[in-house]
Amino acid sequence: MENSDESIRERLAVALAAYDEGSRAARIDRIVWLSSHNNLPSAMLGQHEVLHMLQEARQTFVCGHYAAALLLAMAVIEHSLVEELQLRAGNLESPSFADAISRAVEAQVIPPEWEGPLRHLSRRRNPLAHLKPADHSHTLGARLAGTRDRPKELLEGDAKEAMEWMYKVFRATLRTCAPNKRYKKKDQDGPPAPVA
Repeated sequence: MENSDESIRERLAVALAAYDEGSRAARIDRIVWLSSHNNLPSAMLGQHEVLHMLQEARQTFVCGHYAAALLLAMAVIEHSLVEELQLRAGNLESPSFADAISRAVEAQVIPPEWEGPLRHLSRRRNPLAHLKPADHSHTLGARLAGTRDRPKELLEGDAKEAMEWMYKVFRATLRTCAPNKRYKKKDQDGPPAPVA
């Protein structure tokens, strides 16, 4: 009965307790770091997918799963921009991420200075989401060539950047709801403003 379910569960419990103890300080550091970026309202309504990905991006980042955090953060950014563009245009067109960034700048959803960092993050995400040749300049291998960085350190930096921008874009597209009135776009530095 060495490999019984109970025996396996006991060994896993011991292993997970050791992992939890060994990774606790790093997880605390990541939670503290995130706390300076995720100042969101305590209650929000929205599409289930976006709200779930927002939470799961945070959880994967805290646990040190940086590639997953980068992918999820970029998905939240894309969903947030596309949803805002759809609401403004009154249609359900779903542009590519690159087009969504351009249109979001044109529609003043995001400031023009955000375009460069968002495109940069897209280049970091793309080799994880789309197969690239091994020598493509955006791949992890190409980025690591000639450096002393480890893949996990490089991905941690990418994930931090993505998490920061995820919260910025999400906050920029938040709307407030007033009773018996249309949704209003929350002005970044002031009170809610009517949607045109």
